[in-house]
Amino acid sequence: MADFFPNREAALLEWLKNFGTVLVENAVAWGVPIDTASGLNTQITAYELVYEAAKGENGTKALIIEKDVKQKALKAELRNVKNKFIDYNEAVTKADRERLGLPRRDHKPSPIPRPTSRPTLKVLPTNNRQHTVTAVNQKTGKRSKPDDAYGVRFVWEIRDTLPVNAEDLRHSIFHRKVVTVFDYTEEDRGKKVFYAGCYENAKGDSGPWSDIIMAIIP
Repeated sequence: MADFFPNREAALLEWLKNFGTVLVENAVAWGVPIDTASGLNTQITAYELVYEAAKGENGTKALIIEKDVKQKALKAELRNVKNKFIDYNEAVTKADRERLGLPRRDHKPSPIPRPTSRPTLKVLPTNNRQHTVTAVNQKTGKRSKPDDAYGVRFVWEIRDTLPVNAEDLRHSIFHRKVVTVFDYTEEDRGKKVFYAGCYENAKGDSGPWSDIIMAIIP
């Protein structure tokens, strides 16, 4: 897959800022969640700050490493947003893609089916105040996504009672990988936390939810 990011860092920063601005301005019209658009812009701002700090003689090794880490995470999140909300969105025109700084798509994409299977969640305490949650493929019993899944949507919440369904859990995060680490505070130790997960395709369509799992924060 051809990379659409500019190679030079200065050009990349301007490209990112333009993408973020256009995305926010059109989020409602394109059906992009406001939290997603604003969250991406927050990452862009954080990257710009460390990019400026790492330039020239003031660029310590630690700042340069931090800049590179933020750039890698930002590119990954932007690819995720592009794949889920832009590439297969009929509301986004060719002209819109050009304003975003993306190449035009000349062919109408094939429909993407909604995932049909649900994962089995495994929750392990891996450190103090930390859980590692894995979405296991029910068909294979392995840490691999089914063919119709682009990634995994994890939901969770610290609460005393079992929720009626997964949608009742307040916190949500999407990852391409099937393993996610959750860190908590010292005040959270000993509390109950409930987890659930489902597969999503590249358009953000979700499959059936896993069972809801309860665990104690170590």
